[in-house]
Amino acid sequence: MNFNWDEYYFPNEMMEQADAIENCMALLKDQLQKVAAAGREVKRVYIVGSGDCYFIGFAAAHAFRKLAGVEAAGYEAYDFFLMQPPVDSETMVVLFSSSGKSLYVLKSLEFVKPSGAVVVGVTNHEDSPLGTGCTVPLVTTTTGVSKSFPTKTSTSGLALMYALAACLALEKGRNEQQAGALLEELEKRLPSVIRTIYQKEHQKIRDNIKMFHGASVYEFAGSGPCRSAAMIGAAKIIETNNLHMMNSNAEEYMHLIGFSIKSSDVVVVVGNNINDHREIQVVQYALDQRARVLVIGDVGCDDHPDLLRVAPFLGELSEYSVVIGSMVVSHLFACELARTSFADPDAPHHVDLKKVINLLYTGPVAGWQV
Repeated sequence: MNFNWDEYYFPNEMMEQADAIENCMALLKDQLQKVAAAGREVKRVYIVGSGDCYFIGFAAAHAFRKLAGVEAAGYEAYDFFLMQPPVDSETMVVLFSSSGKSLYVLKSLEFVKPSGAVVVGVTNHEDSPLGTGCTVPLVTTTTGVSKSFPTKTSTSGLALMYALAACLALEKGRNEQQAGALLEELEKRLPSVIRTIYQKEHQKIRDNIKMFHGASVYEFAGSGPCRSAAMIGAAKIIETNNLHMMNSNAEEYMHLIGFSIKSSDVVVVVGNNINDHREIQVVQYALDQRARVLVIGDVGCDDHPDLLRVAPFLGELSEYSVVIGSMVVSHLFACELARTSFADPDAPHHVDLKKVINLLYTGPVAGWQV
């Protein structure tokens, strides 16, 4: 296998996230306003997708509930199709598929179309089945096409959902000051913070990555909206390193997961900028079990030889943007683990990836190098 790192897609796309978010915020304002206007009278929002698009639904739903004052929930696309929650003209359903061809996203589209709901298709391809079948397309070509597992499409996708929640709040005349502040943070402050992560914290991860080698399992703990960051961080360990992982919120870690942690394990704790009480306890519990611990963001724990603290300045961001910043750190961590383990971060070679993609999608997926 060729280990010229610069030739892989994931490491390069990982470093494009600040630009992708900045471009999305600058170039999709009119589309966001159009979606928000279409949803002015909605009382509930469902965010539906698979993989990373499912993970970010947890954090996005929090913003819709808190800012726009609507009921909101994130659904995995197959679950949404199976459970078929109540959908009517006062519902907005946001369907995620970069290709516009995800099988159960399209089946979910078939389910919701007759209801009169506002159906938003978030896709890179306006002429795809999702783009042409939805009520309002939110076309994300400004992020570019991912040629391996998603990175910038995930973080910019969540940024767009936060921006949509803020625009919907403004459209409804709710929490206008907070909504306006979030839009400004997404447009300016967040890309700047991500670039600081690239410039300063990336090297810190590189310098210390060997302390996290050889774990039997990588456990990611994140609570509230940052459960999304924990889920994506865990996913990247599988996708780029093909290693075992778990994820939970901090409370579940304390009640259950911590019992199984051993000295051969790595625990990654994500700060949420709302409360760090349980997160501090997770850190101490894991260290007591002799695990190696990575802390992302602002968690008030003491220094320890088996602990690495990364990007504590994420504590300066809102409870929304910190999720995205933490995802970026998780991408860097997974990528450096792959680089120093001589793993292929773009594709697992022990599975027939082309066959898997044919099962997941209704047609060829643009970008994937299989």
